[in-house]
Amino acid sequence: MSTLELSTAWPVLSDGLTSLRRFGPGDAPALAAMHRDTENVRWTASEAAMDDARAAELIEGSIAQGWETGSYLRFAVAENRGGGQEIVGTLSLHEVFATSGGGSASVGIKMLPSGRGTGSAQRAVELLTGYAFGNLGLEFLHWRTTAGNARSTALAERCGFILVAEIPGYGHLDGQVADGLVFSQTSAQYRDHVQGTAQQPALDPRPTVPELRSETVVLRALTMADAPQLVENCKNPEAVQWTTVPLNYTAEHAEFFINSITAQGWSTGETLTFAVADAGTDRLLGTVDLQCKNPGSAAIGINFGSQARGTGAALAAVRLLLDYAFNQLNLSYLHWSALVPNWGSRKLAWKLGFSFDGQIRGDYNDRGTPADRWVLSLAATDPQAPQQPWTGPVPPSR
Repeated sequence: MSTLELSTAWPVLSDGLTSLRRFGPGDAPALAAMHRDTENVRWTASEAAMDDARAAELIEGSIAQGWETGSYLRFAVAENRGGGQEIVGTLSLHEVFATSGGGSASVGIKMLPSGRGTGSAQRAVELLTGYAFGNLGLEFLHWRTTAGNARSTALAERCGFILVAEIPGYGHLDGQVADGLVFSQTSAQYRDHVQGTAQQPALDPRPTVPELRSETVVLRALTMADAPQLVENCKNPEAVQWTTVPLNYTAEHAEFFINSITAQGWSTGETLTFAVADAGTDRLLGTVDLQCKNPGSAAIGINFGSQARGTGAALAAVRLLLDYAFNQLNLSYLHWSALVPNWGSRKLAWKLGFSFDGQIRGDYNDRGTPADRWVLSLAATDPQAPQQPWTGPVPPSR
C-alpha cells in the first residue's frame, strides 16, 4: 500500500521500496547521467551531452517552473538501498490539463541502468498513476513511446495502459524521427487494473538466488546496479585474453547477461551465476558460476576485475562456492578449466585443492581458434588445500 506525504510544493510518494519526490539541487549529477545514458539517447529526445551544470539549470528552471504552474510535474525515482536512497530514474506527468471534470496528462520516464530490471520502474509508475487519478483527479493518462521499444511497451502494458494508436513520425530512434505508439489509461481502467492485481497477485517467476557470505565477500544475485562495474571488468584486457566475454563489451551486453542469460541459467539450473561483492561496500568485484551440465558435477567459471586481483577476494569467493556446491547442492565433483598458459587461474585452483588432470590440445575455443586447455578437478572428499607442490612460475603472471 503506498503512502503519500502531500504538500503543494513537495509531494512525496512511497511504497516503502520506491519513492517519487521532487528533484533538488544535489540531484543534478543523476539527472545528467540519465540524459547521457545510451538507451535513453537512443529511444527518447535525451540531451546526450548534458553535464551537471545543465542538469542543475533544468532543476532550478523548467522543472521548478513546471511544479509552480502545475503543468509539468517531474519526479526523481529513488530506491531505498544500503540504508539510504539512490536515484535510479525520473518519471513525469507533462502536458497536465486539469478540469473540474477530470483532465489528462502524459507520462514520461527515463531510467538509469541501476534501475532497470529491478522492478523500480513498475513500482514508480504505479505510484504515479495512483497520484494522477487519485490526488489530482485526472481522467486520462497517455503513454508515448517509439515503435520497437520493447521495454517501454512492456512496462506500459504491465501498468494497465492499452495501445490505442500507431502514428507515423511520432517517435525518436537514434536521433531520427520514427513511428510512435500511443497507449492510454482511464481512471476506470486504472481501478479495474488495481482491483485485478489485488485479486490475482502475479507470481514472481524469478528463482531465488541464495546469499553466501564471508567476512570479506558476499555471493549474491547480480542486479542492474552492478552493470557499470561488470562492463569495466569485461573490458579489462585480462578478461578479454583469458575468458570468452564478448569483445567491446557494452552496457547492452551487461543488461542481456544479467536479465536474460543469468536469469535463464538459474531458472533451468544449468548455470548458477553469482555476483561477488565486497562485504563492506557491496561493490561488485567479479562473478563466479557453477556450470551444471552433468549429474553430480559442475564446472567453475570465474571473472574478476583488476581492482580485485591480488586481494584474496577470488579465493574467498570460490571457497564459498565450494561449500555451496558440495554441502548444499550435494555435488560429488567440481572441474576447473583454464586456457593455457593462464597461470593465475591455475594457481588459484591449486590453492583450493584442485588436482591437475592434464592438458588437452586444441580443446579450448579461443574466439574461433583451437587452443590448449588445462583441466583440474576436486572431489567432495578432497582436502581444499594444495595437494602437490606448485610447479608454475613464481610469482604467477595473469
